[in-house]
Amino acid sequence: MPNFIIIGAAKSATTTLAAVLSSHTDIFISRPKEPKFFGRHYGKGWPWYRGLFRAGSGFAWRGEASTMYASPLREFRDAPGLMHRYFPGMKIVYVVRHPLDRLVSQWRHVKGRCPDYVAFERILSDRRAARLLIGCSSYYERINAYRRYFPDQQIHCLTFEDLIADPAAVLGELLVFLGLPPQTHSILEAGELPKLNKVGQKGRAHVSEPDWPGPMRASVIQRLRPDAEAFLAYIGKPKDYWTW
Repeated sequence: MPNFIIIGAAKSATTTLAAVLSSHTDIFISRPKEPKFFGRHYGKGWPWYRGLFRAGSGFAWRGEASTMYASPLREFRDAPGLMHRYFPGMKIVYVVRHPLDRLVSQWRHVKGRCPDYVAFERILSDRRAARLLIGCSSYYERINAYRRYFPDQQIHCLTFEDLIADPAAVLGELLVFLGLPPQTHSILEAGELPKLNKVGQKGRAHVSEPDWPGPMRASVIQRLRPDAEAFLAYIGKPKDYWTW
């Protein structure tokens, strides 16, 4: 069974992170990497979920990467509690990126898959879209749902920006968190991250980068900035780490 889970955030290089980790000789990542068991697919039952990790029985670390575990969607609201009930020693990995960039990328991804999805300039007036897009970028709120169950020693947060800028250092810290030597030469391609998530990239390729209506951008920033600054303080980053 898993002993670590990448909980998100969506569109923050979780696919790349999971793929890089899976190339480590001591780490196994489930297939599919996003079983969404502690939520939407809980009804499939424990035999189904256990079967996803059977091939990893000989690995020291077994994980999955369901990004909706760090979403505000109703079907995943019990994910932290369920994880803790069955796996109190679980290690939680949370990767995030600039809240606005992540929001735009997720909207483009959904719009690319569902052309009838709400127009970008109307996301604040659409309750479900706002809940998903704003909620998934509310990192401090999301991680606090896990901190109610898991101690900070079992939670490791990293940023998309740091991962891209210095993958060896960031991955080395993550390996240490998992109790492994911080040696990354075997999991990086010439010291660089592989470019993956072709499905997500394909979907976004059909949807142009949206323009932010001025008042809308200001409203989104007003809603997200306090949470972002609290989260940055929690992970030891300056509050101006992300520029608005």
